[in-house]
Amino acid sequence: MTTAIPVSEFQERVNKVQKIMERENIDSLIAFSHEAEPAYVRYFADYWPSFETTAVFIPVSGEPALLIGPESLTYASSRSKISKILRLTDFRESAQPEYPGADLSTWDDVFAEYPTKRLGIAGFHMFPHTIYTDMQRALGDSEVIDADYIVREVMLIKSAAEIACLRESARISEIGFKAVVEKIKPGMTEVQVVAIATAAMLDAGAEAIGYPIWCCSGPNSIQAISRPSLRKIQEGEFIHVQIGAKVSGYSTSIARPIVLGKCTQEMRNFMQLGCDAENLTIELMQSGTRASDVARQVHGYIKERGYGDTILYGPAHGCGQMECEYPFVETSSDIVLKENMTFHADMFLATPEMGFRFEDCIVITKGAAEELSHFKREVIVL
Repeated sequence: MTTAIPVSEFQERVNKVQKIMERENIDSLIAFSHEAEPAYVRYFADYWPSFETTAVFIPVSGEPALLIGPESLTYASSRSKISKILRLTDFRESAQPEYPGADLSTWDDVFAEYPTKRLGIAGFHMFPHTIYTDMQRALGDSEVIDADYIVREVMLIKSAAEIACLRESARISEIGFKAVVEKIKPGMTEVQVVAIATAAMLDAGAEAIGYPIWCCSGPNSIQAISRPSLRKIQEGEFIHVQIGAKVSGYSTSIARPIVLGKCTQEMRNFMQLGCDAENLTIELMQSGTRASDVARQVHGYIKERGYGDTILYGPAHGCGQMECEYPFVETSSDIVLKENMTFHADMFLATPEMGFRFEDCIVITKGAAEELSHFKREVIVL
């Protein structure tokens, strides 16, 4: 099955941003990305950098440009939905080769073509200092602002094509999880479990894994963000498995705790509480509901059952180009849920000794949220 974003939709995204830029009196916007956080550039250009960094330069009117490093021209030309591509030394790989004799653009060239008195940067908090310094020298006294809010406004509501990509990602992610359930056994390393899921998803049509797939067992299960290790999984412990496939730039996630062999009643009760809390989260997440109300009710449910000290963060977060995308559903969130927003209901709970996660992708609708994951939420003891 081929699922992709139409070329016309990439231009529509640029047009929407330009309208907001005009409203906010911004002359130019730079949407920055690197290979681990490719969301903004992939969103506007469908380009995902390798080794080098990248950005999309969007003027308030006219044609955008893809900014890349010196080595990526043939690769970027084959992938980018933005035809204008400029190579700058600043976007080179971190080993900092000099490329003597290469015909490269400079920031002076960029701003000579796009006169800018007020510049917005999306990806502001990961924008490299060295690039910022060079860019600021060329800008002179021009103002530079954090413009993440502008891109987020456009990305927040998903199109039908985006939801189709997420739906396909969820389908393939389940294939990866089912493969793990069928093949996992004591003595495997966490990395071997991840290999099972990765192979199944790539074979099923994923373009890549959506993020570093996790298998966190025993003492590692308390890690909310992690990477697999060479630790061998054992019977009678939590095995925290989280799996996600990337489809046309879009990533979903499915997570379930697994126990091999004997499972204590304490462990069963803890996992069931997490499963019930995620079910409540999905039930509450409907159009018109304030995100903070969802978080407070779910956290209240967990606390009433004596597990309040196991909560780390809010029970859901946005998803799309990244597995974890703005906004988070937290007790401090003032955002109101709207139709065609997409989220991961993400129930991570941990004591100092053991932890787990239930996670599934949902789409906000006029009524009950649409669940894109169909793998049964339950306590899995094999």
